[in-house]
Amino acid sequence: METFLNSSFFTNFFTLKAEYLKIILFIWEIVKCTFLLVVSIKLLKFIFNKFFKKILSRIDNGERKQQFLTLKTILIHIIEAVIFAIYAANILHIFGIDIRPFLAAAGVLGVAVGFGAKRFVEDIITGLIILAEGQIRVGDYINIHGMSGFVEKITLPMITMRSEKDGAVYYIRCGYIDTVINHTMQYSYAFIELNVAYKENIDHVFKAIKDAFCTLKSNEEYKKNLASDEIEIFGADEFKDSSICIKCRIKTQPKGQWLIKRAFNKIIKEQFDKEGIEIPFNQIVVRNIDK
Repeated sequence: METFLNSSFFTNFFTLKAEYLKIILFIWEIVKCTFLLVVSIKLLKFIFNKFFKKILSRIDNGERKQQFLTLKTILIHIIEAVIFAIYAANILHIFGIDIRPFLAAAGVLGVAVGFGAKRFVEDIITGLIILAEGQIRVGDYINIHGMSGFVEKITLPMITMRSEKDGAVYYIRCGYIDTVINHTMQYSYAFIELNVAYKENIDHVFKAIKDAFCTLKSNEEYKKNLASDEIEIFGADEFKDSSICIKCRIKTQPKGQWLIKRAFNKIIKEQFDKEGIEIPFNQIVVRNIDK
């Protein structure tokens, strides 16, 4: 028995078992850190969604809701970045890599890069100003340097915007923004131009427009997108070759201008047909003159 215990087979068996145990523990540490990373992010999003959902349920103002949604997105991204940094540090520690030299090098490198990172710093500062002033929120429809679309995501250095026409995604540096047009801030206008024939009575046309607007606001789906109970009629704005241009506008809730304009165009066409008001269009008359 003593001979067996002292044999190379017995010694190698326990040596190999200890090595396998170390490998299993090593893999377990990696799996544990990864599991904690995933659980932490999922828990973070769950808590933030619950917290902000409770806040948003008490807010009636759409503008304030947009600001809180943007704030939620920013906070989640910042905390996710912190969690990933902690995860990376733990993984390096598991591999036996001392992170203190990396931290020291990162400090020196940060100072060196800081002198040349003018654009990045500019993006961060501009992003902070945009968020602090509420100039752009997630869900807004904006126009920046000829690019237009709905804001999908905002981070401190960058804004992600998707075109409403072809679905293209724009990634715009905050530092690149010097002028931004926000089409969905507080309220919007559905601007409408109507062309009627010269023979029409203008007062009759105005009455038909008001009747069409009454029909529009009697629909509950459209009424909730209106921000005013009246339509603004500017009058006969322009004399064209074959028509008189009458301009008017309807005040709407943010992002409601497109729906209201399409709906009103349909209703006004039906109203004009009912009232016998002519909407002129270009016509070509061909006459055959016999020689």
